[in-house]
Amino acid sequence: GLVLAALFIVLSSLTANHLLFARAARSPQAITDDSANYLPIVMAPPATPTPSPTPTRPAGSIVVDHTSVALFEQIPEEYLQAAANTQMFFMDRSVGGNINDGLTCLGYESDELAPSSCKRYIHVDPTYSSPPSEVDWFHPGGYNRDNWDFQFWPDTVCSEWYDKVGCFMEVVTPMMTQYQVLSFQFSYLSVDNTSTIADVPGGFFSNNANLLDVYDLEAFEAQYADKTFIYWTTSLSRGIGTAVSETFNEQMRQYALTNGKPLFDVADILAYDPFGNPCYDNRDGVSYDNGNTSENYPNDGLDTPAICPHYTTEVDGGHLGNVSVGKIRVAKAFWVLMAQLAGWNP
Repeated sequence: GLVLAALFIVLSSLTANHLLFARAARSPQAITDDSANYLPIVMAPPATPTPSPTPTRPAGSIVVDHTSVALFEQIPEEYLQAAANTQMFFMDRSVGGNINDGLTCLGYESDELAPSSCKRYIHVDPTYSSPPSEVDWFHPGGYNRDNWDFQFWPDTVCSEWYDKVGCFMEVVTPMMTQYQVLSFQFSYLSVDNTSTIADVPGGFFSNNANLLDVYDLEAFEAQYADKTFIYWTTSLSRGIGTAVSETFNEQMRQYALTNGKPLFDVADILAYDPFGNPCYDNRDGVSYDNGNTSENYPNDGLDTPAICPHYTTEVDGGHLGNVSVGKIRVAKAFWVLMAQLAGWNP
């Protein structure tokens, strides 16, 4: 009886540990990235999303979110090596390029040896400066990401969310023998208030007759059962936060959890500041000036998750460039994810 009780306590403990994982006052600025130009976004009054309850996380599922960043310093050396030895490929827009830069930053042995672009924690608005510890790291030889490759989307035919599904499959098919882990991310431009990505029916999580969606992605994955495919929530901007982004990202979380997919919850990481406080969109009645442009949008009465101003200096956008904290936090979280895919159980 005592042996069985002790065994039950150990198993309960293991299970519990595993489960722990830029503003004109009259109208919004056009939200663009550095690879394309877009028309200004008209922020229609969004309907309040009513996502379904998040299901219980199945045993063995991997979810990396803002609570996982602190695990970066705890990754055992053997799993750092195993993660570094994993051949990985991901596709994204410009925020993905920022994340890729963050991974390269961590490739330096320490923040002291890294370029200044890797360790800027003082914001143009001191309200949003971060502790210097956010851009602090040391590891002999650096965190080697030489086996982790990033590619921007092709410029011509991959603009809409449903195009990206096909573009991803087309790009990676000839490279399947090169990589063990593959993925892509939808950017915040895919979840503005005009997007159909979260529609039911008609969105990414619907079985569409004439659009590529998650069902096509699943069928593709089934052809490569020995590969791991990471599912991502979207990047976010100061203006996106929208009802669409909130709904889609919750759909993604539910899908990943229900189907046992590894989930890299970038939206969650970006929507919490370094102190653990949630951040919301810029339609909040709070003025902001980055020295070049400013905004003071009226408060719309909604708290829609959006990128924290600590991680971007843009008025409406969400790039992780002028301050380094956001890209370093996401890069650290990515190491946590890759270590778990390599077998680490924090």
